[in-house]
Amino acid sequence: MRGTRHTQSMIGWQTCRIPFVAVLSSGLFALSACSGGGSSDSTSPSVSKIVVQPMTNVMPSTHGGYFSDPYPIQQTKASASSTFPAFSGTTRQTLTCPGNLQPGCFAATANALDLSRVAPQAAAHGASITGFENLNIFQDSMGAWHMAVTVEINNPSAPQGKTDWHVIMHAHPTSTAAGIPTAWTADSVLAGSLSGWAAGNYDGKYVEDAGTLYLVYSMNLADTYNGIAAQAMQSATTPASSAPVPLLGPETGNGAYNSELFYGLGQSNQYRQIETGNVTKIQGKYVMTYSVGGYNQPDYKAGIAWSDTFLPTSGGTYQRVQKMDTAGVWGQPNHAEVQYLLQSQEAQWPNYVADQVLSPGVPSIVSDTSGRYFLVFAGYAPSDAPTQSGLYIGSYRRPFYVGLDVNIPAGAVVGKTSPQDLASWIQPATTPSNP
Repeated sequence: MRGTRHTQSMIGWQTCRIPFVAVLSSGLFALSACSGGGSSDSTSPSVSKIVVQPMTNVMPSTHGGYFSDPYPIQQTKASASSTFPAFSGTTRQTLTCPGNLQPGCFAATANALDLSRVAPQAAAHGASITGFENLNIFQDSMGAWHMAVTVEINNPSAPQGKTDWHVIMHAHPTSTAAGIPTAWTADSVLAGSLSGWAAGNYDGKYVEDAGTLYLVYSMNLADTYNGIAAQAMQSATTPASSAPVPLLGPETGNGAYNSELFYGLGQSNQYRQIETGNVTKIQGKYVMTYSVGGYNQPDYKAGIAWSDTFLPTSGGTYQRVQKMDTAGVWGQPNHAEVQYLLQSQEAQWPNYVADQVLSPGVPSIVSDTSGRYFLVFAGYAPSDAPTQSGLYIGSYRRPFYVGLDVNIPAGAVVGKTSPQDLASWIQPATTPSNP
């Protein structure tokens, strides 16, 4: 049985999970192990260079400007002082840009979370709360504010390998000041249980669609792999009685994609996971951006998948964008592979950006008031990506953005479009996205 755990650096908690059993059995992971080292593919690299731009001004001397997991704050009443969404995240800050989007325009405001109300609930089961992350802030249609936050639970008396797990909790603001709340109190469990171990149950965020509120989060799917699911909600604090609906998970068997291997090519451990799962509606289509791999490894990548409906038809999932790997870059010549929006793992595969950013992940598609679209994500600057025990130190991740070229054909249907043709619907821009 496979669980998940955090890797904690000296500064903060990180979002991507390394499989607990896998780490114990395979030992420490070397950065070079994530590199596929495949042969060249004459059609893979983009001729024009993608333009990656920083959201913050980083100050290494004070460790300012770094930011893990920039999650868009969903607001029904946009602030008149900003033309671009605000972001919260694992760094426990809110990022805002007071004006038009431009490099370095985002500044941080600290967030606080009070766990004293839920700590006794964990203690009643012999467990304790050891940390929290994934602060996702949401404003509902009535203007009320909510937060979905991932909380780390530990029970030392639990069976070996099941002493640490995660639950998603609801939190309410503890102040009535105008604007986005910065002080919160956790009050109830939305996914998972305080009484015992379960895989997954992290990266929760609220999404409204057609009048129904959902909690979209990373949960354990078939074959012990983590993927993305949507749980219908009675309210922001109460899940509906219906079961979660899978939206996207790793492929297994003969149709599996080698690019989704958590530990890169050439590894004996075949673990896979998909996480993040931010959904945006564009021109009537639902597009999900997601992460594959490990946030502290070179194989962390930003993927994109499409659906005609928020909840896929029964038994279906969001459709990944694909490309034929004719040269076997990912180890399987003439095999369909995933085409990512951004990746720094394989130089001979599209949208390679390792000269500008390493391990781009936790992606989301957002727009400004002018209708321009952007991909926002976190990654490491190549000149500032220290390692510890062979892994990138997660607290050195920075927030970046890339402009997007959106070209969805009129009247197009996701279900009638090939995975290869979906690649043209959204592409990273090759020109700066400043006003």
